[in-house]
Amino acid sequence: MPKNNTPETRCGYVALIGRTNVGKSTFLNSVMQAKISIVSDKPQTTRKRILGIHTTSRGQAVFFDSPGIHQPRSRLNEKMMKDVHMSLRDADLVLYFTEMRDQRDDPFIIDLLRTAGKPVILVINKIDLFRRSRSLERMAAWKDLFPWKEIVPLSALNGINVDRLESLIFDHLPTGAPLFPEDMLTRQSETFYAAELIREQLLQLTHHELPFTTLVVVRELEKNERLVTVTAEILVETRSQKKIIVGKNGAMVKAIGSGARRELEDYFDIKVYLDLHVRISPDWRNTPNVFAEMLEQS
Repeated sequence: MPKNNTPETRCGYVALIGRTNVGKSTFLNSVMQAKISIVSDKPQTTRKRILGIHTTSRGQAVFFDSPGIHQPRSRLNEKMMKDVHMSLRDADLVLYFTEMRDQRDDPFIIDLLRTAGKPVILVINKIDLFRRSRSLERMAAWKDLFPWKEIVPLSALNGINVDRLESLIFDHLPTGAPLFPEDMLTRQSETFYAAELIREQLLQLTHHELPFTTLVVVRELEKNERLVTVTAEILVETRSQKKIIVGKNGAMVKAIGSGARRELEDYFDIKVYLDLHVRISPDWRNTPNVFAEMLEQS
């Protein structure tokens, strides 16, 4: 009988793992050519595991964009690290992200990867900031720390080697049929993305400790053919934080709202009315019912 030369489709879960601000979310958005995760230069931008479903002619890669690995100091941080461990547990393939400026040989993460027992591709991001010789030095420094399946220098922001990494991902995924419909990009809800797009503006416009001590909760989201109405709260822990978020004569919260409304209109492709409030919720990072609200809008 003649051989079937049709290539087998591949499908599997891919965990994006690494410290904070190493470019995991930027890579995910780049490879999927869609805004799946919000991005900022603040640590702990990604607070929960986000699913990105990437379907091509080669198959389907289902990405877990995980929170950055860090030392837990609150129940929120503990939940974030639990999501990291879940991603490692569920993955068929792990991409471990580091970056050119990171000189650490991280034994904690190496032990984490060994314990997980999954195939791992090392991704060294932000190579556009340095000469090629420096990239080769970093690759050599990391080469013998772990039995990497591949080592890929990358610039997620500028798209350098993103296509190459995508190809390698499919090379290392198991064969199988797609798990999700091919036109599906994520399983996160519209309520989740509304909250995230508001929080992205909050991250861009505030500084110091505020990104860590704020949470956005969407209380109501209503849609019709001409308008999306979003009612949301920014939770802070203290009166002084609320004063900063509101700003003089409400200038800061208006700026956050204006930027978020533009992003929301791009997302929904329709006019958006955003009703945004600031509320004090002391120690919300250690309050279980707040976590329940986070899960409800996931």
